Amino acid sequence: MSPTSLRVVLLLNNAYTADSRSWKLANSLSAAGCRVTVVARAAEGLPSREERDGYRIVRVAQPRTLAWLPAPGLPRAMAGADGVAGSAPARRSPGDRVRDSVGRGAQAGRYVLRTRAWAGAIAAVLGDEPVDIWQSEGLITLPVANTLRAKRGGRVMYDSRDIHLQSARFALLPAFWRDLLQRWERTGARAADAVVTVNKPYAAYLERSLGRPMTIVFNGPVAYAPPDPPEHRFHALLGLPAEAKVVLMLGAVVAHRGTEQTAAAIARLPDVHLVVIGEGIAKPAIMAQAAALPHADRIHFLPSSPPDEIAVWTASADVSVMPVQPSTLNHRLSTPTRLFDAMGAGVPVVASDLPGMAEIVRETGIGVLVDPTSPDAIAAGIREILDAPPDRLAAYRAACLAAAAGPYAWERGVERLLALYRSFD
Repeated sequence: MSPTSLRVVLLLNNAYTADSRSWKLANSLSAAGCRVTVVARAAEGLPSREERDGYRIVRVAQPRTLAWLPAPGLPRAMAGADGVAGSAPARRSPGDRVRDSVGRGAQAGRYVLRTRAWAGAIAAVLGDEPVDIWQSEGLITLPVANTLRAKRGGRVMYDSRDIHLQSARFALLPAFWRDLLQRWERTGARAADAVVTVNKPYAAYLERSLGRPMTIVFNGPVAYAPPDPPEHRFHALLGLPAEAKVVLMLGAVVAHRGTEQTAAAIARLPDVHLVVIGEGIAKPAIMAQAAALPHADRIHFLPSSPPDEIAVWTASADVSVMPVQPSTLNHRLSTPTRLFDAMGAGVPVVASDLPGMAEIVRETGIGVLVDPTSPDAIAAGIREILDAPPDRLAAYRAACLAAAAGPYAWERGVERLLALYRSFD
């Protein structure tokens, strides 16, 4: 297949407002000559159709098939700022467990029917236009992609951005249900024409669990030339003193990303302000927790940044922190997008000393690794970078930009993805 003739549909389980990977995919594939449609979920206040930067967006409501059926939520934690993804599920009585099992069975059946209806709604919106690639951006839309291929032809690409069934509350499900979901994912992945993931540790795990070869497309940075010296956008926006240093946390504000630990660490850093950019279920609780700290005036929460503005905001920080907690296998092996955003912006990182991120940080020399569970360790890592002499800071910046232009460049991953598309001929 020639890229100029490819019709690619990206299937998302979100409204496409802050999904940086999908934004990069849509822009890069469009620039390569593909005709790209992003199918996102409908959301209040957002248009059902948009034309943007050479591709189109359509938003389709997920059908509410059998919405009247009761269904249990995923397990909730006994502790944690948001109460949704702690390390131990709340105790359940035998009656609760029976009701949960029956409810989960009903939920599974409902999802099968909902998937078919969702695929039908998408097909109706797209009309008769042929599609070459149905690309599922995550587990939830994988059966939708396979159903659409059966209806309309084309190929299915599964972009597994996470080890989904070892993440968040899925990891707290009873073993029976987790195993059942694992078999369901394996069946869907084996039905796909190819599987893509975001880093080497994920690829190794998914090749074993899904029985499929993996193509790696890192969440690498798009080409960007950060200003030197950096701008002080946060100082201007927040009215910070000129001598203040800015530590940035970027991304979803959810449990186990280390926001609480970093907020506590700021107490040890009197000249430092923490800026948290993002939205998420945990944000109200974490904001309330931060507001009760003695140094609350140095902790700032901002809304999510549009993907095309992430680079400029990141480049305005002194340090980017990502102390992801070792609460699940998915977290331990993760390489969050903010790692690559910092790389592309020339900003050194303080990252979790966990198997996913540690290999990249050590290999490239872009920052400091710390114990993410310890506010003292996070503070020491931040201080190590902030107190570094000018030549060391210049070396961090050079290492970031070299890695961003080299093996982790977004364009390299897009080349691998396009080669995979062409292999379907």
